[in-house]
Amino acid sequence: MSWVIVPDGRILCRGSREACLCAGERVGAIACAFHADGTELAPSIERTAVLLPERMLPARLRRRAA
Repeated sequence: MSWVIVPDGRILCRGSREACLCAGERVGAIACAFHADGTELAPSIERTAVLLPERMLPARLRRRAA
């Protein structure tokens, strides 16, 4: 399945879920945190960003990206 990350209404990355999470971390749209014992918490996505399957993109974004 192909995923996209869309911060601030523009497509940042399209690809696997892992690739989108990594791209989101690089630009600061996704933050990773850890428990005191070193285990990782679920990534938190900033309010203006969306991570979703590509087929769920609104039509206006799909046309713009094509």
